[in-house]
Amino acid sequence: MSRLLLKFSVIILTGLILTQCGEKTSAQYVQEGIDYSNAGNYDSAGESFLTAVEKDPKNIDGHYGLGGIYNLEKKYEDAEKSFKSAIQIDPTHYNAWYSLGYTYELMGRKEDSEKSYEKYRRLKGKMDSIMNKEKP
Repeated sequence: MSRLLLKFSVIILTGLILTQCGEKTSAQYVQEGIDYSNAGNYDSAGESFLTAVEKDPKNIDGHYGLGGIYNLEKKYEDAEKSFKSAIQIDPTHYNAWYSLGYTYELMGRKEDSEKSYEKYRRLKGKMDSIMNKEKP
């Protein structure tokens, strides 16, 4: 009886391990979303980015990609939320600041747009300065 239980347990554990091996990571879903976007398959890209942030709510690239898809779909409020989520995780993500500014521009919120663009320019300038200092 115990040999049968042992065999059964090994089979169950092997099955559990194999199903985990096939599971994509949040980062892999982001890459999948980027690949779909590059191919012009925006519906699938959106699904991949959404899955990425569901698997890891702190995945900045997932939020950022999702915001871009929402802008394409003219879902500006959702895009705003996605870019703000990325910024909340990393306030120095200058591309998210730029994209948030663009979203505000599309929404007709000129003042908010300019504030976001200014934040983008400041952060991008700091990053460029750091990168130029590192060059020999």
